[in-house]
Amino acid sequence: MKQKALSLFLALLMLAGTASCSGGGTNEETEPQSTAVGAADPSVQDAAAAEDEPEGNGRSDVKDSLPDDLDFGGATLHFYTRGGDRDTLMEFQAEELNGEVVNDAVYARNLEGQERLNIAMDLILAPVNIHGGTNDQIRKSVSSGSNDYDLLGNGMYSMMSLTMENILLPMNELPYLDFSAPWYNHAFLETTNLNGHNYTVMGELGQTMISGSFVMFFNKTLFDTFYNGEINLYQIVNEGEWTIDKMTSLCEPVYQDANGNGEADEGDIFGHYFTNTDTLGADAFYGASRIEYLKKDESGTWFFNATCDRMVTFTEKMHKLLFEGTNTLRLPYNNDDIMNTMKADQTIFVTWMLSGIDLLRDMESDFGILPMPKLDTAQEKYAEYVHDASTSFSIPVTEQDPAMVAAFLEAMSAESFRTVTPAYFETALKAKYSRDSETSQMLDIIVDGIYLDLSYIFGGSVNAPIGKIRGILASDRNCENAVSSLAKQEKATMKSLEKLLQKYEDIK
Repeated sequence: MKQKALSLFLALLMLAGTASCSGGGTNEETEPQSTAVGAADPSVQDAAAAEDEPEGNGRSDVKDSLPDDLDFGGATLHFYTRGGDRDTLMEFQAEELNGEVVNDAVYARNLEGQERLNIAMDLILAPVNIHGGTNDQIRKSVSSGSNDYDLLGNGMYSMMSLTMENILLPMNELPYLDFSAPWYNHAFLETTNLNGHNYTVMGELGQTMISGSFVMFFNKTLFDTFYNGEINLYQIVNEGEWTIDKMTSLCEPVYQDANGNGEADEGDIFGHYFTNTDTLGADAFYGASRIEYLKKDESGTWFFNATCDRMVTFTEKMHKLLFEGTNTLRLPYNNDDIMNTMKADQTIFVTWMLSGIDLLRDMESDFGILPMPKLDTAQEKYAEYVHDASTSFSIPVTEQDPAMVAAFLEAMSAESFRTVTPAYFETALKAKYSRDSETSQMLDIIVDGIYLDLSYIFGGSVNAPIGKIRGILASDRNCENAVSSLAKQEKATMKSLEKLLQKYEDIK
């Protein structure tokens, strides 16, 4: 496998291009906490910026197009975003240097963005986790006519519903924003531009765009013990053979009645763990198979594609993996408990977001990370959905100085590209957390495969396609009847899509 340099990392990501999440979240109606983030001693900032940067990543020299003489006179910018768990906190919360590479990069980035533009950022963190959004609070603020918030960070899925409510500014014509720059997700911008305007952006300013990508974790010690070190999963991936069928075949012989009670249950050893109700794991497998629920024909007209042959194949393969034999252990463990059985050496494979690596810091057995399996070997490349509540950014229509906010968004995004992503991806993930050199290669493949499509991004606005997939993979019977039940969704889905497109046409 050809190792990709980090300088190519985002270019690949942009070529690829995240239904209200069932993974469990906090309620939207929670009071935010405000943390004033002011200027600091430049020598401290320089020290943070001087953290060891991976050599040759090519990012530190990439310039933005902001004028050198921008000065907003010490104005305060109120930045309202989520901070209810480690996934969202790590994007912007860094109160001081602490020697942790990502924290220190975020700290330096925050100071750089403020001092460069002479802006004081007031970071207002809503206690909402990555599975949730802050729509109610944003609506309340805008409807009151107040200018409580200048810049908004919100779960992508939640933000998309706000774009149709005419409460977010169109951003394409604002000064200072350069959407051709590599720190923005170009596929997201293209997919969400339905009327010539973009009302929200996604890019490297939000680390959840990367940490929220779905991956396959595996218990390397347990796998190598069972297969006597004779099968190399990384090699299977590199040869393009990592498919749902291959994974199933590797799970089939693993089962052992370890607790000796004569039943296949917790305490035994299985090849695979999958939550036994609606779960983000469905997003992961479905996205990896690249099935377009809604698709455009050659004339640019959208049509319902959820009953295509590819969907039939997908549900058949997933039924075998999840419900036939003893391939998969299904229990309620989810979110922070999703890795429990793998950490206990009871299962080999578990699917979760890349940020799940933090849940494995105390795992005694060795683990590895793989891309999600392809539908079949005919699929050209591996693919990964990103959590549909990864952070995107918008400016409310109540904003009094959109040029200032646009300049800040551009400066912070560019600096994230130059310093925060290298710290997170190269240093923290590849060097610090992963336990073998092959995992570094797998991470390159994973990020290369990230993509987004309309049915996932707009979710509930088009009859919640991913919710249907989650329900299908939640039970044996639902999976068996998947295609017939999906066929019944065509009329409602297409009607919802028509309304979505019309709403965009009607936005002033």
